[in-house]
Order: sequence, then structure tokens, then C-alpha cells
Amino acid sequence: MRRLRVLNNEEVAESVEAVAETFTRDTPHPSVCVVDGWGLRVRVDGRHLVISDGMGPYRRERRFARATHGLARVVVIGAAGMVSLEALRWCAGAGVGVGLVVLDPADASVLATSGSCSVDDARLRRLQALAMGNEIGLAVARYLTHAKLAGQASVASGELEASEVARSIASVSEALDDAASLEELRQLEAVAANLYWHAWEAVEVAFVHRDDMKVPEHWRYFEGRRSAVNPGTPRSATDPVNAALNYAYRLVESEARLATLALGLDPGLGILHADMRNRDGFVLDLMEAARPIAERHIARLLRSHTFRRRDFHEDARGVVRVLPPLTHQIAEAMPAFGQALAPVVEHVATMLGEASPYDVSAPSVLSHSKHRAAARRRVAADRTDTDNASSSGHGPGVAGLGPRRKTRQRPSLSAVAPLPMPICRRCGAAVPAERDRARARGNYCARCLAERRAEAGAAMQPASLDRARRVATSAGTRPTHTAIARAKCQTANRAQRAEQTAWEEEHAGEAHDPAWFASVVVPGLATVTLPSIAKATGMSTSAATKVRSGRRVPHPRHWPALAELAGVVLPKPTVSVSQPRRTLTEGRP
Repeated sequence: MRRLRVLNNEEVAESVEAVAETFTRDTPHPSVCVVDGWGLRVRVDGRHLVISDGMGPYRRERRFARATHGLARVVVIGAAGMVSLEALRWCAGAGVGVGLVVLDPADASVLATSGSCSVDDARLRRLQALAMGNEIGLAVARYLTHAKLAGQASVASGELEASEVARSIASVSEALDDAASLEELRQLEAVAANLYWHAWEAVEVAFVHRDDMKVPEHWRYFEGRRSAVNPGTPRSATDPVNAALNYAYRLVESEARLATLALGLDPGLGILHADMRNRDGFVLDLMEAARPIAERHIARLLRSHTFRRRDFHEDARGVVRVLPPLTHQIAEAMPAFGQALAPVVEHVATMLGEASPYDVSAPSVLSHSKHRAAARRRVAADRTDTDNASSSGHGPGVAGLGPRRKTRQRPSLSAVAPLPMPICRRCGAAVPAERDRARARGNYCARCLAERRAEAGAAMQPASLDRARRVATSAGTRPTHTAIARAKCQTANRAQRAEQTAWEEEHAGEAHDPAWFASVVVPGLATVTLPSIAKATGMSTSAATKVRSGRRVPHPRHWPALAELAGVVLPKPTVSVSQPRRTLTEGRP
């Protein structure tokens, strides 16, 4: 009972830590505002959009002005709260429009979206309804499948490093042009999916060391796009990879639904997906082209991020779902998903419009490609008018450029979705970013980094001796005694002796205290990386390892650079006539 009570206390502490991290963190340039917790409120106060959320003592309030909000999406995944009608009107009319998405906190299913219809053309919806049984529907399905397979091949070759699988998927994609029916397209897509998900089986999930005993073994690997408790569908995920993929797909689904509504299309009239009750078939069709975008983001996340046990929840059946703050961090990728999906939806709408005997055109309300093309034409025309006005003697106010208008601030969108900030692989604490970088370089916090380096340094020498014995047994000589190694060593030693001689002639008579270096400089080098030491001094990383661990005092010519790395002020050397011209040190790397 005492053991069980300790584990429960640890779980409670981790839950409180997760809540604190969730509601004290905010993105520096938010284009997505995630609303979570209990008692959440989305309202308008003083013409500002005010969003209040949180849980228990950890609550926050964010205010957004109409002109400078920078928002693209407001994602509500809380369990209880309210969204006012004024807030909906504010989001619909805030410049470019802010989409509001409500997700079920249990399974992240899309409960509601606030997408408005920018184009309401019944002729376009009629063409959509008739597309499943004619050639235009087959062309749309072929285009979407082509886009999906091209994305899968790109993910396989780039993120999964499976070039053979990428080439196989590309060959399957070439056969799509010969498919004569939707059923043949589905069969080819299934063949490509088998190849693609087989490449995902090499993906591993890294957890922090302190959670090794808490994580089930089947959580560490991806065993296929399937569920262990419900083999008929992958939606009941039983491992973190499938759970993260399912959550990302829900976000893509909400973006596809917003895009469908913006172009005045019907979300339920699918082409590739058959009509079913309570299912948006056309939204699922559009998702096929955007799924690889979400999969690329999850693959990058799995490759670069270390997870914690509290990032996932397992219910009584064994179904796994993603928990905050990881859900909030993945939701920040929604603008990238929408940006990748916008040209796909507009192209499908254009294909449907071109099949009509009437003049049905689909405007670029999502990608704004037609707006940019028209702006380029206006600029070209203005330049021509300015040149004509200059040649005729008229000023720019008569036939030249008009007054410049201040553009409204747009949401900060990026084609590459941001990844969560890294955490320490040993203790799970957040690793802060450096001043000159958006993300941290290392995978360990300062305290665990010193422990990790001490462990690695202690194990380095036995491992090196063991490898030398194996090489000597197989080749008959040690690795450092071969002819090539001897030649490199002689060349390096000659250059090192020349540098030492030149430095000692310039600093003749100066006395240097090795004890001061070991007691003052070496402790400051504990958090400095080996490449930084090697770059600053010119020594090898092996020599830098011995210097940082205190096993070797370097030549005094390296002390100024090492003191600067350690943040220590180097004292002025004392001059002693009785000292010999060459200063003896413990080893000279």
C-alpha cells in the first residue's frame, strides 16, 4: 500500500506539472490560440477578443485587438465553458477571418466550426453532387490520389529515409493515369499505403529516462496503422504514434471543413468516400491530399522530441490519446496544414467549375493567388503609366502611382509547422532556448548534462581500449600504430611544437598556475560543448574531453580562449626572471 501511495503521489505531481506547463506557456507569435480547461470563456470586451481558460489556480487571460491580433485559428478543446455570439461575429469579421474550431476533448473529433461561406453558388454544389458518377469525379479523385502519393513519397524519402519505398510509391503513382474507375484508384492507393506504412515501422518513440519503468514496451515502436483492441479501424489507437497521427488528422479535418465551407461546397457529398450518415465524405476526400503534411509533422516530432509518460493517457481498454500540453503544441501546426490544403481545395473547385456549361468560377479566397496575380498586373500597369507620365511631363499625382495604403496585419503563417520545444531526456524538464536561436541545441538540461558528460567520460576510456584490442587482434597492430596514423601524428606534432615554440618566445618569463586553471576554469567548462572547445582552441575533441573533465591542463596559449568560454576573467600573468623560458604543463594537446 505504501508503494502504491508513492506512485499515486508521483502521478498527481506530474499532472499538476503538466497543467502548470500548459497554462503558463504561450507562443511568442501566436497564429493559433488553444482554449482548454474548465470554465473557459470566449467573449468580446471593449472591442477586444478576450479568451479566458485554465484549470484550478492556473488560469490565464489573453486579449486580441482587431487590427493587430495575428490570429488564424481559435481551437476550443475544453470540457466546459461558453463562446458568445459577439465573439463569433468578431472572428468572422476580423480582417481575413479567424476560424473557430471546437474539438471533443475525449477523442478530438470535430464538433463544430465557424467557417463562413465566401462563395455561395448552387451550380458548384450541383456539379459536386453529380461528380461521383461521371468523368469529372474520376479526374478529381485521380488528382487527389496523385497529391497524396506524391506527399507520401516525399515523407518516405525525407523524414523516414526510405528511398526505395519512395521510388516504389512513385511507380504506383504513375499507374494512376491508367485507372478507369474509382475502385481501381482505391486499389492502387491501398498498394501505396502498404508500402508507405511499412517504412514507418522503423520509427521509434523516445521517452525520458525517468519514465522507463512506466512506459509499456509496445509504446516505443510503431507496429502498423492498426489498433490492438479494434482491428477494424486505426482510430482506437493503442500506441503513441497512432494516437499522435489521429490527433493531427482531426486538425487537418477541421482545416478541410473550413476550406470547404469557404468555397461554398458541401462537406458531405464525397467522391472517393461513399456517403454515410454523420460523415463528411468530401472533407475526407480533401484530407487525402493533406494527410502527408500532417504525417511529415508527426515524423519530425518523433525524430527530434523526447516524450514523457504524462503526454499520453491510456484508458481501461488500452486506447491511447494525446494529452496537454502536447495537444496544444501540435495544434500550433494548423496554419501550416491549412496553407498546404488551400491550393488543393481551390483546384478541385476549379475542376468542378470548368465542367459546367455555365460560367462558374471558383475564386481564390484561401490562397489568394488570383489576388496576387491581379496586384502584379496593377503594379505593372502603374509602372507603365508612370513612365508615360514622366515622358509627357505630368507628375505621379496625375497619371502615376496612387497613394500607398497601409495593409492590415496578416496572421504569421509558415509552410513548415513549428515543433514543440525540446525537453531533457533524463529528467523531462523543459530545455530553454538560447538567445540567438529559436530552439535549444542540446537534449539535456544543465544539471543532467553535467551528469551525462561525467558518465560518458568514465565509459570512454574502457570502450576505447576494448576497441583497440579488437582491432589489434584482427589487423595485428593497434589503430594508432598503422603507417597512416603515424604519418598524421607526426605532422600534427610538428605543427603543435612550432605553435608552442612561437608562443613561448613571445611570452618568455611569464609564470602560469595550473592549479588556478583546474580550480577556476575547469568548472566553468562543464556546460560548454566539445565542438565549441575544439573550435576555439584548435585542439581535437578527444583532447577537449580531457581538458573539460580536468584530466589534462592544456598549454597556456589556450587559456584565454578557454577562460572566455567558461566566463572567467583571465588574470595577468606574473613575470619571473628566475622562471625558465619554457613553461612546463601537464600535457600539451
